[in-house]
Order: sequence, then C-alpha cells, then structure tokens
Amino acid sequence: MKTSKKCGTLVAALAALSCSSIAHASTSSVKLYGLIDMGLAYERNSGESRLGLKDGVQSGSRWGLQGVEDLGDGYRVVFRLESGFHPTTGKQAQGSDRIFGRWAYMGLAGGFGEVRLGRQQVLSDSWGGVASPFGTGWSGAAASVTSGFNDGDFGSSGRVNNAVIYTTPTFNGWQAGLGYSFEAHDSTQFETANHDRVWTAGLRYMKGPLSAALTYERLNADSSEPAKMNASNLQLAGVYDFEWMKLHAGYGLLRNPNVGPSAGFKRINSFVGGASFPVGGSGRVLGSYQRATSSNIKGWAMGYQYDLSKRTNLYALLDRVDRRETHVLQTIVGMRHLF
Repeated sequence: MKTSKKCGTLVAALAALSCSSIAHASTSSVKLYGLIDMGLAYERNSGESRLGLKDGVQSGSRWGLQGVEDLGDGYRVVFRLESGFHPTTGKQAQGSDRIFGRWAYMGLAGGFGEVRLGRQQVLSDSWGGVASPFGTGWSGAAASVTSGFNDGDFGSSGRVNNAVIYTTPTFNGWQAGLGYSFEAHDSTQFETANHDRVWTAGLRYMKGPLSAALTYERLNADSSEPAKMNASNLQLAGVYDFEWMKLHAGYGLLRNPNVGPSAGFKRINSFVGGASFPVGGSGRVLGSYQRATSSNIKGWAMGYQYDLSKRTNLYALLDRVDRRETHVLQTIVGMRHLF
C-alpha cells in the first residue's frame, strides 16, 4: 500500500511538472508512453504443465516518462524514467523497492553525441538484439537465452546501476559507445574495489538494408568475494533486409560466468540464426534456432505477429528451450498495445 501511494504521488508530481514545462517553455517537452502485453500460455516444464495468463511475452509491459529541454547552441538535456510491471497482478516487474527498474537516467546531448548518468542497459542489450528476429523479447525465443549478457554478471537482465554511458553521433551509419558502472547491483559499500564494476563497449552500423553490432562487457568482480571471477562477454550480431525476408545471425563468447545457466563453465560459444517473412502486408512469420556450447543450452522458436493498427498487434509463439536436464516448451497467444 505504501509503495502504491508513493507511485501515485510520484506520477502526479511528474505529470504536474510535465504540464508546467510545456506551458512555460516551448523548447521543453515531456511525454508519457508505455505498452501492455498479455496472453494465454500453455507451458510444459520437464514433464509438468500449466495453463494460465502470462504477461510480457513479446515485450515487457511498462510505462515511462521521457523528456528533453533545448538549451540552445545544439545542446539538450534528456531524461528517461521507465517502470516495468506485470498486468496479470499489477506488481512492479523489477522489485517492489525499484519504481523505475528499466531505465532511470539523465543526460546531455549535442553535436558531441550523448552522455547519460543512471540506471541503463548495457550495450549488448541495447544493440545486440539484431542477432535474432525475436530480438531480446518473445520469452524463450529471445537471443539472450544463449548469449549471456543478461544472466546477472553484467547487471540484472542486462541493466546496471550507477552507470555513465557515452554514445557518439552517427557518422555515415557508424556509431560507437562506451560505458562504466561504478556498482552494477545494489551494494551500499564505499570501497571501490568491493563493488561489482562493469565495462560496456560497442560499435554498430545501420545503413540501408544492413544493421550490425559488435559489443563487449566485462565484470570486474567484487574483491571481497575471492571466489567470484572477472566475467566477460563478446557479441557479434547482424541482420540484412532483402525486403521479402530479413536474415539474422549472431555469435557470442562468454567467459567465466558466475551466475546464470552457463555458470561453472569457463568458455561458452553461442550461435543464433533466424529469419522473418512479411505476410499479407499486416503480418510476419518469425523463426530462429540458437545454441550455446559447453553449457549445452539450445532452443528453437516459431512466431507470428499480426498488426491490427500501428499501436496494437496480436501474436502467437511456440518455443522450446533445453538447459541440460530442464526442458521448457511454450505455446502462447496474446495481444500487445502501445500507448
């Protein structure tokens, strides 16, 4: 109840600030946005089955506030506050004590690029989704099932706290990024070495029919935990649009993971490939296969999306993920609405 009251008060205050900003400064703007994703799922997990509602399948349900103020001379202040939630229960998706668990940053943008401070996605999460037609969403079909960047070493679900991330302007299709998290998780200790510190770096190309990204993350582990290893993750991802088909592919090299399904293995190579095909102007069919060596994780998926409008679509998904002794098969039909 206290959390709900705090959320309500915060939203009201931010909404009032938004209206005030728009009324008094034509060069400032704040927008409210979000999406709701929910469906009916049948899941079979190593012999046991369940039928029920499932949310956040194609995309995690969320709402957020995004703002910009023009400072003149090409400079802008930007911010983004984004909260995940479960529409099946109304609960917050990133924990009851984290209102804005998806994004929470403020930054400065201009001709030099953009620098952001706060809770953010690592670049593998932001840029690496082109490896699969399902991107980093669609539940068990997500490229992150085998690529390892969101297992926890590099932030919870690919997000780090206390981060400074800089991205360059785009030059002829090329863009680079570099970031550092002073404490990726929720430690309150002051000693710098007693934090999980994460580096993130990336280079991507987006021009014409080709999009590709090379990203790298490294964990400098908390020195107060001597058994914890300095993990790293390298990813190469790309997609080519033939108009009648989009072809996706990706490769990952994960080293010394401390957590997640690949923990305990020193070197894991991962591969993902897939394609999507437009159908009838309003629909598309998607398919992918992925596999991680050493940790022996593999999965396949088939999906369909039908657009009812620019903001609302129906979807269907059939996927299977094998993690050694665990085998999960899902069949899901649902709807996603953006606002």
